[in-house]
Amino acid sequence: MSFPHVQNRSASLPLGHCLTQWARDHGARVALVDESGERLSYSALQERAERLAGGLYAAGLRSGEYAMMQMPNTFGFFVAFFALLRLGAIPVMAMPNQREQDVDALMALARPAAYFIPDDAGNHDYLALAERMRGRHEGLRLVVVDGAPEDRRDALILGNLQGPACPWPGHGARDTALLLLSGGTTGTPKLIPRTHGDYFYNFSASAELCGFSADMVFLAVLPAAHNFTLASPGVLGTFQCGGTVVTTTSASCDEAMPLIERERVTHVALVPPLAKLWVEGREWEDSDLSSLKLVQVGGARLEAGLARQLLDTLGCPLQQVFGMAEGLLCYTRLDDPLETIIHTQGRPLSPEDEIRLVDEEDREVPEGQTGQLLTRGPYTIRGYFRAPVQNTSSFTEDGFYRSGDLVRRDGNGNLVVEGRIKEQINRCGEKISAAEVEEALSALHGVHAAVAVGVPDALLGERICAFIKPEGQEIDPVAIKAALRERGLSGYKVPDQIETIAEWPLTAARKIDKRRLVTIATQRASGEPASTPLRYRRESVPIQSEPFEMAVKLARHLEADRYVLYERHGEWALGVDCAMEIAVDADGTVRRSDGKSWRAASPGAGIEQALADLPFEDWRAYGRADFEFAYLTYGIENTVHPGPLLKIAIPRSEIRIRQGAAQLRALDVEDMARLTEAIHAADGEAPPRCGTPTGMDVRSSGCGQYQRLVASAVAEMQARLYQKVILSRAVDVPVAMDMVASYYAGRRSNTPARSFLLKDGEFQAYGFSPEIVVAVDADGNVTTQPLAGTRALTGSRETDQRLRRELESDVKEIAEHAVSVKLAVQEMSAACRVESVTVDEFMTVLERGSVQHLASHVKGVLAAGASAWTAFEKLFPAVTASGIPKKEALESIVRHEGRKRGLYSGCVLIADSDGALDAALVLRSAYRDGERYWLQAGAGLVPHSTPEREWEETCEKLTSVGPYLHAVAD
Repeated sequence: MSFPHVQNRSASLPLGHCLTQWARDHGARVALVDESGERLSYSALQERAERLAGGLYAAGLRSGEYAMMQMPNTFGFFVAFFALLRLGAIPVMAMPNQREQDVDALMALARPAAYFIPDDAGNHDYLALAERMRGRHEGLRLVVVDGAPEDRRDALILGNLQGPACPWPGHGARDTALLLLSGGTTGTPKLIPRTHGDYFYNFSASAELCGFSADMVFLAVLPAAHNFTLASPGVLGTFQCGGTVVTTTSASCDEAMPLIERERVTHVALVPPLAKLWVEGREWEDSDLSSLKLVQVGGARLEAGLARQLLDTLGCPLQQVFGMAEGLLCYTRLDDPLETIIHTQGRPLSPEDEIRLVDEEDREVPEGQTGQLLTRGPYTIRGYFRAPVQNTSSFTEDGFYRSGDLVRRDGNGNLVVEGRIKEQINRCGEKISAAEVEEALSALHGVHAAVAVGVPDALLGERICAFIKPEGQEIDPVAIKAALRERGLSGYKVPDQIETIAEWPLTAARKIDKRRLVTIATQRASGEPASTPLRYRRESVPIQSEPFEMAVKLARHLEADRYVLYERHGEWALGVDCAMEIAVDADGTVRRSDGKSWRAASPGAGIEQALADLPFEDWRAYGRADFEFAYLTYGIENTVHPGPLLKIAIPRSEIRIRQGAAQLRALDVEDMARLTEAIHAADGEAPPRCGTPTGMDVRSSGCGQYQRLVASAVAEMQARLYQKVILSRAVDVPVAMDMVASYYAGRRSNTPARSFLLKDGEFQAYGFSPEIVVAVDADGNVTTQPLAGTRALTGSRETDQRLRRELESDVKEIAEHAVSVKLAVQEMSAACRVESVTVDEFMTVLERGSVQHLASHVKGVLAAGASAWTAFEKLFPAVTASGIPKKEALESIVRHEGRKRGLYSGCVLIADSDGALDAALVLRSAYRDGERYWLQAGAGLVPHSTPEREWEETCEKLTSVGPYLHAVAD
């Protein structure tokens, strides 16, 4: 498909050339004004950007490299932005309020060579953050600071970076110009690659439609890194017309409105929450706003009531803007009827924008009905940056972007946004838009604001609960329901439960915490007092030790009876002691240590309910699931494990350790002081002394018995009772083991996907997980990693290569792996959108300690209504540790092994309040329970297996742990 609008407008003007052209056209006209009143002409802005581009080139930055910008709305932001475009480097637009976790994730994804930051942002030390980022991301070479910090810490000063003219990049319309941050980013970041052609069209066509001109003055009150402020039409649209941009770092009425009066601002862009604050602020703020000619509102759905208030209060025309950084932009037109401007979110910018509204099966909905918005067009992307799995669910095969918005279209082609897919309430099978209920409530007298949520209900599935913040008077639920019916709201959409609330509970991102509202609704309906969630105190402490060594020293140093240490992606997270525990009994009952219990349709659903109303804010849970937890899922009689089968603890305190810093979290002052003292003490200690290995022989016993079990299972598979089973054997360790020292020694010689060290009273374990059972991020992306097929790693390059070739050509090993991947795909499809499930890195070879495996990744995106615990239940136990089909394999394990496996081939996990979950398969591990110490390992059996080879495989796996066992020192 060709898009002439893009090609004709942008082919001769890549974004790096725009400022040069604007300086020629508008020269001495004022381009920028800051809060202090300083002014910068187009020519001066172009000269500064040209000098900075030359300075960056001299410092080693090159065309095609990425440069992250995390800067407020200052002159420095715009100079840096245009300098990068002039050089041909690709700006990565981060938000000024993002903190370490977000920045770290974006760095890992974009791999920037440069990082632009301010020198002063209140209590936030950007320079310290930049130093930590440079320690973690080896490709980050340059840190550029806008300002003059006293301690530069090897950073470059933006104002001092100058150099001769750098070479012009040879960019075309289809080349990537910049990376925008997706508005939906919560956990795993998504970056949006915008090309020179599509982005030029984005702001130039928008400026034309919105009536921008040379005499306009645009106030950039929202972050300029946001697509709405930057180019819809925003700053770039203003520059395209020769207008003036006024920058501010504050959106508050008492600072922004005097700027409007002083600079005679004509245009401003707001988001609905800010628009609401401005309406309220005019009750006391009296600056002269008569210069305003247009206020644009976008970024989220604008309620009709607020639209009318905004028109009345600001006294200027309103334009609604609906769109996404991924592309599509819709605007109400300046000459639209007032009712269209108030009640709709406008029509697409381009005549070549394609819109489809579809149901859950991707079928077109009838005209006038609500459906999910799919879009394709001349400036809409076809894929996220370095996100192949996300792209399978976010884009259709023919290139339409799945926006996630629920939209209907009126007779004139205007779109009306009804909400988001995830904001539907499923009441008695009816899908109800929370936004529709909220708008109906907001129109009622006495309602200041309203939020609707779906609350689990035994009869209705979900009931509608409306939370209302009143306007200074009591709310009568009966009167509210009657008023909604009188206004024509369908009976099944009228809230079942109405609650009054004084202040909204907020997430870390300062959005309304709907999970917390569900908890409050449940508590109020049951007559329980709604408790204020407990908050973790936070502190960051610099450390000199390597993260792994620091984690082990802390495990040794902290005198805790209960902890879990979990290694993932270069971070060691240590949860200490227990503030609250959730356990699953052998009969499936989910119990919480505060006395509550649940019997849900499945254990996973019960766990989800137990976690939903935890009285902690921003929690992380640490836990473990024993192998026999699977018996609940598959309906197998459990005669070997009395329970509990799964335990999850919310820690009293927590330490997350990365290179150069430890992040501390604790529920009370005393625990925080204890953690801080432990960090300082451990940082000064030497690494653990390992002593002399026990010299245990993993081949010393059990050969005959194990080979007889293998022969029995192979005979059953040859009789086609099942396809694959993993049978294990335990090896007792004859001496008392030093579990911490043994973990330390073993981890130094292993290369696991995850590792862990835990203590729960008399029970201890550690291990080097070769794979994950399942990982789910906050955006619902799911990954599992089946390993099947094994050969030893001997330390001899020649021998290891020969064994690798043997592994890759062995029919038995290949067949074993293929059926494992097939089952993983089936299980993922039961929890994920079927079209999103993909296999990548198929049958590669991974080295894990003393063995090498055939490995694949299976990925997908959670289906509507599914959660991380849905995926966990479908994928547990890992096929690597059970067999195929799982039910028949589990029954075979019960028959042949006849004893409790416990944590062996179960999992250790962490779960977060944002819905993320990470579960590591427990293999290559050592265990202690009271006076007993042991190892355990298994082999994957298929009909072609031989007892001799499978015995050898268990020995190879035990060698990942056995040689590194250390006895307790005398």
